[in-house]
Amino acid sequence: MALSRVLWILLVLLPELIEGQSKKLACSYEHPRALNAGYRPDYIPVELCTHVIFKAFAFPRSVGRQMVFDDTDKAAFSQLVSAVRKRSNTVRVVASIDGSHYEYSIVSGVNVRRRAFVQAVGTLLLELDADAVEINWIQNGGYSPEKLSSYASDRMTKVILLQDLRQIVMAANKRLDGRNRELWFRGSIHQGVIDASYNVFDICDVVDHVTLEAMNIRFTMSHAPINGTVESSDRKGVPTRLDDTGSSITDGTIRWINDGCPQKKLLLGMAFFGIVKNYTHSSRTFFGPSYSTWGAFFKGIVSYRELCLSLSEPGWTIGWDKYGMMPYALRELPHGEDEIMSYDDVTSLRYKMDLVQDKRLGGVYVDYVHWDDIYARCGQAYPLTSYVAYRLQSIQSDIGFAIEWS
Repeated sequence: MALSRVLWILLVLLPELIEGQSKKLACSYEHPRALNAGYRPDYIPVELCTHVIFKAFAFPRSVGRQMVFDDTDKAAFSQLVSAVRKRSNTVRVVASIDGSHYEYSIVSGVNVRRRAFVQAVGTLLLELDADAVEINWIQNGGYSPEKLSSYASDRMTKVILLQDLRQIVMAANKRLDGRNRELWFRGSIHQGVIDASYNVFDICDVVDHVTLEAMNIRFTMSHAPINGTVESSDRKGVPTRLDDTGSSITDGTIRWINDGCPQKKLLLGMAFFGIVKNYTHSSRTFFGPSYSTWGAFFKGIVSYRELCLSLSEPGWTIGWDKYGMMPYALRELPHGEDEIMSYDDVTSLRYKMDLVQDKRLGGVYVDYVHWDDIYARCGQAYPLTSYVAYRLQSIQSDIGFAIEWS
């Protein structure tokens, strides 16, 4: 009788357990640039994405003792929610809240302002039907010595703010039937930022997910390297030591795990764009080949759908960063300049998805879904999003892994 009762409970709860353990693909939707580019919310591939992140609400402004979000942001978010709900009853919508280090520091450190901010966030859950809110507070203050004293304070008040937000999320879950509301946090994988800005264990104890901003890493050939650069090698050119500054996706992800964050709460960021830099022939000759890594002038960001077309034009030479495990493209420009572009493709994403699988992370978030090859101008539509979704679906759920292991 006891065994049959246990089996009955498992049969009832197993679908919910499996859903809770499934890997997540959070597709970022950039407001207002996506709509300005003609990409409407109803174009989002809800058959691939498990979550859609609205990026982003501007930091709420103070009105007396209250804080309110921008009306334009609220209207755009409501349109996104409506478009997603019409096409799917399972895809969740996340409201990301942008803010400067200063804005978040002031709000978290003053009781009255912190309460006002938490109440404003409550309106996103209770009135605008957000399934989750994401706090985009990447780092504390700056790196100048005079601000070091504020780091410890911000590290503590950041946790207090998240704890208060957890209370409003729990209150929303009690008042609203059906979907479970969540609290997310945007974090960096840079070792220096982790040291200065996060009490990792406490943050991960409070939030449901941490979205790791694993892109735009400086002083490396690739802007999102899976491994660090080579610092030394033997006479045969075999690496004997990689860069030990932690400037790689693998190092940063492992740091979050070692500092006490459960793997299932971590969503690894993937950039559907390229980073473009320029440098002169003379500077490269003087400083050496590594100048294109650390000294080149940052030119801009280009979406994957644009760069895949650009790379089909003559003049580009394609290379491969064997440590960062990413492709890059080089071409000569007029007036003695060169251009280098680091980017991700399906091949490089394979190594990042291997990391997600090997470390049993909770999933992936992408910036941005509309920066993929959405119109199939270089091949199939949504090649990067489709590949990430395929890999996530092929990863065994944590509960399945546990059952098999036992």
